[in-house]
Amino acid sequence: MPLRHHVHLSVYPLGSSEPSRVLSAIREAWLSPAWVNRRQARGAWLLEIAMEAELPEGEDQAAFTQHISIAIWRQLGRYVKVAVEATAEESDTPSHCELGRGDYLKLMRTS
Repeated sequence: MPLRHHVHLSVYPLGSSEPSRVLSAIREAWLSPAWVNRRQARGAWLLEIAMEAELPEGEDQAAFTQHISIAIWRQLGRYVKVAVEATAEESDTPSHCELGRGDYLKLMRTS
C-alpha cells in the first residue's frame, strides 16, 4: 500500500488571476488541496497548498514534482517556480524538490 505524505507545495511568482488557474491544474493532475493560501509577496502572488495524501501511483517525490510542475506550466503557458516539500507518514524528515528554469525548458521540450 502506498505511503501517505504530507505535501506542501509553493508556486511563485504569479499574476493576480493565476492562483485559481494553478489550483485548477493541481486538481486535474492530482487532488483538491485541503489547505490553500494566496498572498502577495514582493509585487506578485504566492500560492501555497497543503495536503495529506498518497502520491500518484508509481511516483516518488521527484517524479511527482515533475508531474505537477508540468501541469502548472502548461496551464499558465510559462515558467513559475514550483517547490514541493513532502514527508512520508512514517518519516520525520521532509524532502524538498524544486525545479528551475533549465528544468522547465528541458521538460517542456520532452513532454
